[in-house]
Amino acid sequence: MSTLQERYSELFYSTRGQEVKKWPAGHKSGEKVDPQSNLTIKIVDLILEQAVIERASDIHLEPLDGKLRIRYRIDGKLYEALFIENDPNLTIISRIKVISNLSLDAISKKKAQDGRFSIRFGEGEYDFRVATFPTLQGEKLAIRVLNKDLGLVHLDMLGLNPSDLKRLNKLLQHKNGLILVSGPMGSGKTTTLYAILNKLNDPENNIVTLEDPVEYHFNGMNQVDIHTKTDFGYAEGLKAVLRQDSNVILVGEIRDSETAEIALRGSLTGHVVLSSVHANSAIGTVVRLLNMGLDRYMVSYALIGAIAQRLVRKICEHCRVQHTVGLEYMELFKNDYGIDIQGLLGMSEKKSDGTIKYVLGPEYEKNVLSLCEGKGCEHCFGTGYRGRTAIFEIVLFDEELRQAILRNASTAELKEIAMKQGTQLLGMDGLMKVKQGITSMEEIIPVLVDS
Repeated sequence: MSTLQERYSELFYSTRGQEVKKWPAGHKSGEKVDPQSNLTIKIVDLILEQAVIERASDIHLEPLDGKLRIRYRIDGKLYEALFIENDPNLTIISRIKVISNLSLDAISKKKAQDGRFSIRFGEGEYDFRVATFPTLQGEKLAIRVLNKDLGLVHLDMLGLNPSDLKRLNKLLQHKNGLILVSGPMGSGKTTTLYAILNKLNDPENNIVTLEDPVEYHFNGMNQVDIHTKTDFGYAEGLKAVLRQDSNVILVGEIRDSETAEIALRGSLTGHVVLSSVHANSAIGTVVRLLNMGLDRYMVSYALIGAIAQRLVRKICEHCRVQHTVGLEYMELFKNDYGIDIQGLLGMSEKKSDGTIKYVLGPEYEKNVLSLCEGKGCEHCFGTGYRGRTAIFEIVLFDEELRQAILRNASTAELKEIAMKQGTQLLGMDGLMKVKQGITSMEEIIPVLVDS
């Protein structure tokens, strides 16, 4: 498969100076094309198309000394894809701003702007969300690539183990209460919230979403773009939504105490409220809400479920191979991270009351572990990884946990109660996916260190 650099070189030497023979992607109907801008248009088209081919989630166009650097974020990692020498005839940044309906004047170049445009490649339609940023060397562009078809994600596509999927479906039977999804930026929180909305989307439910911005459009839902730079922010929007006879409300993110308090009150008055929050663990959402100054009683009785998650890269199925690691590898993890992976990977599954529990067991007595890795191939562009999956931690708040919150129990005690009731911690879910050959130990190290 050709790289962006290879395709750009071929295009540059074969197209320069030629007339436009077809409408490029993103070209507006009826727009006049200056022959001198023909190459610029085709280069922009090429950058966007290659991003789709390589499954990039973001495109970065960055001015450096005498060059424009193009980078793709693929499966959470940034890769350099192309360097273009500065040429006054190649107005690539300006071309993208034109199709995004952004201002081109000198004043606008000194401030951040947001825009978007849509393009169809093959059988798929894609939205591109553009954000400009002024730097010392010129305007930088960050472009989020959104595949409209991915808005149709369902719960069974997220990577939940059978036990967690069953627990989450049980949680969604509630007719009121607050459900929070936590994790750092880029951990897949929005995708999980959309999958939950898909599950709840039926004619009997009036669903209203408040998003900043709306990333995917759904039939049957009332979606609202929140404008944080105006007076219509999350708090104002949520107050209005509570007067719309809604059953399910999505608040894109709880960022302040006012929004949090309104969300809690809404969940206590007959609404299912979904939102995201920045916290390291599912139990950590309780601490986050309390640190916002919210009433402990309201938190304990409004919060019915919390989901913590991270994204990890999946080992490429086309070049995945098994390999064994010895005592030296295991000692490295123990010394550097304090993790005894020999014991942790000796987990076995036990069914109890219809659930699956993971317990530690001495399965590996020869100081050798069998793991999987990707050798690198054309399908994964030599990385050994292709695609990502999520690892989860799901807590269902019952009376025991509520009483523990009310008496100001420690985070450790809350976590212990949750585990006793069937919660599988993030690190444990990650280790199970390592054992199943889905991902690698290196991918879950950050999760194990934070656990």
